[in-house]
Amino acid sequence: MRRGISLAMIMLLVASVILGCSSDQSASGGGKDVVKVWTFPVHAEYEAELQELIESFEKENENIKVEYEVLSWAEGPQKFDIALNSGSPPDIFFGKPLGKYVDSGLAVNLDGKLNVSTDDYNDIALEYMKVEGGLYGLPIYMFLHVWGGNKQMLEAAGIDYEKIQTEGWTWDEFREHAAKGVGENAAGDDTYGLVFQGVNEELLVHLAMNNGLPYRFTEEGTTWNDDKILETMEFIRDLVDTGIMPKETAAIDPAKRMELFYNHQALFFGRGIPYFDPVVEAHNEEIKAGKIEGEEVNFVLLPPPHNEGEKPVTLGGSEGYMLFTQKGAKEEHVANSVKVLEHLTGAEAGAAASALAYGQVHKDAIGKFEVPLAPYNETAAEVLTSHILPPNGASAEATAKDDRFQSEVLAPTFQGLISGELTPEEALEIFKEKGKEIFK
Repeated sequence: MRRGISLAMIMLLVASVILGCSSDQSASGGGKDVVKVWTFPVHAEYEAELQELIESFEKENENIKVEYEVLSWAEGPQKFDIALNSGSPPDIFFGKPLGKYVDSGLAVNLDGKLNVSTDDYNDIALEYMKVEGGLYGLPIYMFLHVWGGNKQMLEAAGIDYEKIQTEGWTWDEFREHAAKGVGENAAGDDTYGLVFQGVNEELLVHLAMNNGLPYRFTEEGTTWNDDKILETMEFIRDLVDTGIMPKETAAIDPAKRMELFYNHQALFFGRGIPYFDPVVEAHNEEIKAGKIEGEEVNFVLLPPPHNEGEKPVTLGGSEGYMLFTQKGAKEEHVANSVKVLEHLTGAEAGAAASALAYGQVHKDAIGKFEVPLAPYNETAAEVLTSHILPPNGASAEATAKDDRFQSEVLAPTFQGLISGELTPEEALEIFKEKGKEIFK
């Protein structure tokens, strides 16, 4: 087995070198300088948008040829890591800067290299494209990872969701509302006050951020080592024990979460994103057309609740395109790649943010694209965006330690908590012990 895995890895490396970006980028493209872009299916129609962006760029820059590849979300990150480790990454890659990219020496710091002004972009969105103060990319949108609700169930329960959208709500208020969702629907299926994907720790992250723990770590170590994180875990455990959340939450993945939402079994659910509004409307149209069976439902965008006395915080950030170089690449090629990067993240690229129902990050794109949101959800998105915090500014070394804490400690511990294998007190002790060990 080991031999087979090694051979597969070797073949992947060879393929990445052959198909990846050569340092002599003018070797193809009819004598033009070839700039390679690796991206992802940002939304359903993104590839068509990308093609239009490339076409408009090439008309204005006849000496540059842009070649792109759309990677899968499942395998794309690994493919990029292999290309990066081989010294042959694409010139431009979609995502957000990571410490390991900078440590490779192939991520290009954009400071002093841009032809456009960073003043054209949202300040917080730009901060998420930095590592230790250096700017390594430009954003195309700011994402929101929040909560959602079933509009029909909310109205039946007499819950003023528009007030929650604009004013927020406390943990106690949420628990009172969520209890109204526990019971059975018309089909006799169990219904819940909150359904959240339990295969990762995002529920704990959302609630901890809204309980006075906006950042999970600092240069000194994890902040999840005191009574605040204990209180947060006790709150989650109580939601499971009282039936507001399903007993099997630990096994609920995003697909199951949406299934329960569509079946009118979830009053509130998470994670929710603005993009769910047009997605759910498309689902309703399929029901109307007789393509699928089901009962229509409408999506309500909601903030996570905050504990009494704490400030509401939205989990969010930005993503866009980053610049990379190859060993031996010429300065002229890097300069041409910068031009492509700027075009892919300029005002014309605002169509992606619009399609995802996110706010625009390029100031010249504001108001130029229609946002596919119901009016009440558009208002909620504006409020939620205003509650996004800038990144905590920790060093790449501290961030790498937190990555290890998340994968080795946080994920399995949270699974133990919501499955009932660990008490909140036992989970806290694990956070304390392992946090000291990792951040020493």
